Amino acid sequence: MQDLQLCLREQEEEEEEEEEEEEEEEEEEHDEIENPEHQGSDISQITNSQYLTSYNWLGGDKARIIVPGEPPEWTPLVDAHTLQEDHGTYYRDRNAAQYPTYPLEPMVQAILTDKPEFPVTDVDIIACNNTLGQLLRFVRGAGSPFRMLVQVLGKTVFFIRRENSPTETIPGIRGYGHTFPEAYTTWSNNVDGSTSHQRVVKYNFADMQCLVRFQPDGFLTDLATDTEKAEEEPVPDPQEESMNAEEGLASIEDISLSDAPSYATEMAPQQLEIAVQGQRIPQCAVFDLKTRSHAKRRSGVLKEELPRLWLTQIPNFIVAHHTNGQFKHIRVRDVRDAVKQWEETEQLTLRKFASLLQMIVSFARSLEDGRLEIEREESAQVLNMRAPGGVVNSVLSPAVASRWDMRTGSDEDSGFHYHF
Repeated sequence: MQDLQLCLREQEEEEEEEEEEEEEEEEEEHDEIENPEHQGSDISQITNSQYLTSYNWLGGDKARIIVPGEPPEWTPLVDAHTLQEDHGTYYRDRNAAQYPTYPLEPMVQAILTDKPEFPVTDVDIIACNNTLGQLLRFVRGAGSPFRMLVQVLGKTVFFIRRENSPTETIPGIRGYGHTFPEAYTTWSNNVDGSTSHQRVVKYNFADMQCLVRFQPDGFLTDLATDTEKAEEEPVPDPQEESMNAEEGLASIEDISLSDAPSYATEMAPQQLEIAVQGQRIPQCAVFDLKTRSHAKRRSGVLKEELPRLWLTQIPNFIVAHHTNGQFKHIRVRDVRDAVKQWEETEQLTLRKFASLLQMIVSFARSLEDGRLEIEREESAQVLNMRAPGGVVNSVLSPAVASRWDMRTGSDEDSGFHYHF
C-alpha cells in the first residue's frame, strides 16, 4: 500500500512538470503497462462519437418509457424571480428506482426499438456515465467508495451501477440543482408526463466500441435543426416476441477475484411498457447545467465537470449563479474545445483508464459465467474483484437477452490476480 501511495504522489508531481519532462515521464510509465492490446496506441481519445438513441421515463406507478422521447427545452425566464431551494425525494439511480429488476434493460430496449438493425455484436462495453466515471476517478486518485456489477452477454461487457438499494435516495439535498431546471426548461406537449430524458452515445475508446447512457438537462432550440419526429405506436411485447422466435496502472497494484459474498437481493419480474413517441434531438443541441452561489462565481465549475462532459460527449454547458435563489447571471457555453483540450492534457490518466477498461473487459470475458463485482473501499487505491454473492439478476431479462448474443465463457479462476 505504501508503494501504491507513492505511485499516486509521483503521478501528481509528473503532471506539474514542464511539458517536455512530462512527455518523457509518461512514455516511461506507459512502457510499464503489461497490456499488449493497448500498446502501440499513442493517443487515448474518444473517436467516432455519435448519438445513438434515447428514451424518456414517464411518471406514474408503472415502468413506462417512450422512444426516442426528447429532452426538455431551454426556456429561460424573462424576469428572474426567487426560486425555492430543492426539496423532495431524489434517487441516486433513477433507472434502478424505476426499473429495479433490470436497470440497463430500458437502454437496450430503446436501442432495439429505435435501431433494430444496429449491429449489437460489435459492442464491447455498455455502461452509464456513473460507472465509467467512478473508474475514471479511481485512476485519477480521486473519488469515493463504489460498487458495480459486471456481466458479459455475447462479446458485450455490461457495467451495472450498484447502490445499497435500487431506491436509495440522496440525503441532505440543498441548493437549486433541481428547482432551477424545473423553472428554466419545459417538456414539450409531445412528451408530456416525462420525468427524465436518457440518452445513449456510441463511440470508440481504447480500441473498443462503447455505448454510454447519461441524462442531459435539456436542449437548446436554436441548435436542434435536424430532428426526426416519431409517431406514437405500441411496441410488441418482448416476451411474446421471444416465444415467437423461440499500466501497469500506477494507481492499481493488485486486483483480485475472491469468493467473498456481497449484498444482493432477488427482484421480482416487472413489465416494461414501451411506446414510440417524441423526436430525435441531435447531440450538438443538448446541454448540462450547474447552479452555484454568486459568491462562488470564480470557483472553476467547468474544470470540475470536464471529465464527465468528456465521458458523455455533451457539447454545451450552462452555469447559473444565484443570489439567495434569484438567478441573474446565466452563461451558456459551447465547451467542445475545452473538452478536447482536457483530453489532450490528460493523456497519462486516459492511458491508464484505457488499460483498466481493457483489463476488466478481458478478465470478465475469461470467466465461465462472465459475472463479477468490482468494489473500491473507502480511501482504497486498489480495486477488489469478486464473484457476486447471493442471488443477482441477469443484466437483461431472458426475452431481451435472447436478442443479444448470449455466450459461454472459459474457465473461471476464483484466485485470479493482476500484478503490475
